[in-house]
Amino acid sequence: MLKPNDLKSQIAASIKNIIVPAIEQCMKSKTPEKSEKGDTEAENFAKAFDEQVSEQFADALANAIDYYVKNADITGNLITNGSPTTHVCTIAPPPTPVAGGKIPNTLGIS
Repeated sequence: MLKPNDLKSQIAASIKNIIVPAIEQCMKSKTPEKSEKGDTEAENFAKAFDEQVSEQFADALANAIDYYVKNADITGNLITNGSPTTHVCTIAPPPTPVAGGKIPNTLGIS
């Protein structure tokens, strides 16, 4: 089952570990010569980006993924035992988590 808070934490950690250091390196590469002031400015810029973007972006992305996963419709062909035809249908998710590996009959097929 999707846990939005865990997903948010993972996304935020990815931003902090990948994007923020990349921004710092990009800022450092803007100056032709290496300097302590340039390194400090790049570090401050990366920290400011992290503070303003990481948590909010991770929260928005986690909520969007959670929404789309929970509202997904599965469509396909349903083959019933003893019937020579197939039916196209939308399989609605069950209202409660599936227990014991059995999916409740949400299609109303007997």
